[in-house]
Amino acid sequence: MSQITKRIHVSVNNADKNDYFITDISAATSRRNGRVAASESNRIRLLGMVVFFTIVIVFFTSDVDFTTWVPMKHTKKDIERKEYPIQMLQDVPTVAEIESTLQREHRRIHGDNIEDVARVRLHSLAHTYALTYKLIHELQKQQIHVTLTFGSHLGALRHHGVIPFEEKDVDLAVFSTNTSKIKRAIRATLSTQPHLNLTFSESYFGFQIPATKELQTYIDVWMFKNDASQTTCVGHQLPDKSCKKWYRDFHDKPPPIYRHDAWFPFRTELFGTERVPIPATNIPIESFHFDDGGPNFWNKTCGPDRRWWENGQKWLQVDMRERKCSHKYNAYPFVFKKANGIEQLRQGSVVIHEVDGVSLHT
Repeated sequence: MSQITKRIHVSVNNADKNDYFITDISAATSRRNGRVAASESNRIRLLGMVVFFTIVIVFFTSDVDFTTWVPMKHTKKDIERKEYPIQMLQDVPTVAEIESTLQREHRRIHGDNIEDVARVRLHSLAHTYALTYKLIHELQKQQIHVTLTFGSHLGALRHHGVIPFEEKDVDLAVFSTNTSKIKRAIRATLSTQPHLNLTFSESYFGFQIPATKELQTYIDVWMFKNDASQTTCVGHQLPDKSCKKWYRDFHDKPPPIYRHDAWFPFRTELFGTERVPIPATNIPIESFHFDDGGPNFWNKTCGPDRRWWENGQKWLQVDMRERKCSHKYNAYPFVFKKANGIEQLRQGSVVIHEVDGVSLHT
């Protein structure tokens, strides 16, 4: 007989023993349930404390640049923003057509005779533009949002093309981490110019089509992660292949986090001979690469703010006086906007072409 049953027999006389046995068991069960509930409450309290301190530790040790992150409410409108229809780049001109246009504009500045060096450069540039247009088209066919970014975004605004000095690549931002689709688009693009024997490889930030003797400009594809209200470059999201690592190595800071509406919906701008997508605003340029100046700083300042010193193996700051765009107006083409919305591409006093900026950006 159990101790509980014995206590019932000793303490209770002239009563139904089974009734007291059940009552005593119920009381014991109630006490045990109370202890379990208290224990569960303590566990929940402990878990809450662990979560709280984890958030605090992440906040102070994470590489995320919280100073550039602007929280937004995820309204239905925000969530639908990333579903903007893709405006397909319809007409992809041939290399010959692009080269003919580039040579014609070159003659307006330098006369009918095109030197061999210039001819080679224009031929290479025509290949670069043709591949860029084709790659944009192929990515759009995969339902991937793609736009010019970084130096190419700047080049389109300021030069209607690749920056004509100190620029070695074309930068494209793709708002997708689906590497299979991106690779498919790159392979389809390279197949259009098999004689160049071009390849591509993975990089920190996404993919890269390296330069060759005939194609003197790299094409870089930056992979961005996109959600309802904000976006950031992520690359392959691996320890040795990520935008986080690239930014740390080259800029000593984490990738910036942008509001979604800093990028979407895309505008268009002339880049070479064709209109291509550019971000909705200039914030991606202003807030990071030209964050030491005002909103129009990118259009007044040319060249990087630092220069690599090979012998000393370190970066040197470049004096602001050396970076003024006005020093280069006679040597390179620049875009000048007129009051009526017309955008003129001029080198010195020579007008290379004019476009309607109002219709261009819509």
